[in-house]
Amino acid sequence: MRWLTDNSRLEKLSQANKWLMLDNELFLDKDNSIYITPRNYMTDNYTIPDCLAGLAGNKSKYDVRPSHIHDFICTWHQAIKVNLTEQELIDKGFLKQHKNKIICEDIPIKFLECVNFTKWGADCLFKRAMKATGAIPPCIYNLYRFGVFFNIGWSVGYHPPFDLYEIYEEVI
Repeated sequence: MRWLTDNSRLEKLSQANKWLMLDNELFLDKDNSIYITPRNYMTDNYTIPDCLAGLAGNKSKYDVRPSHIHDFICTWHQAIKVNLTEQELIDKGFLKQHKNKIICEDIPIKFLECVNFTKWGADCLFKRAMKATGAIPPCIYNLYRFGVFFNIGWSVGYHPPFDLYEIYEEVI
């Protein structure tokens, strides 16, 4: 498991703690599934109550890619799986180096599918994604994984299925 892309550039939005991802992010999971968090997805990076942020440091102190994929899955109860291998992504020109960064160009929806996730699955993927950064200390990713266990937002409200035809539209 590892991150195939570098961090997305983020644009600060007018709402407090809201950011717009300007680039796609790809995560290769332990079963060789590749998941994309699409550009134009709105995130708050790590959702840590201000009163608890001191325990783990600044909300955005660590690599924020794991929070993006976790937030996306929590919003839709689905992830977007890429039905290409890493080598196929490179061969087709979707995964490449640009200005000293590894980036992911928009992948056509014919190579994507939405896959359902349970809360447990989403939270475990979150921990694997944090670990895969190589930059988040184990004490922190274990603390964050423990914290998301108590996220009651998963079961509150309606979670419509994600529409792949709107993948690169602004999701605000």
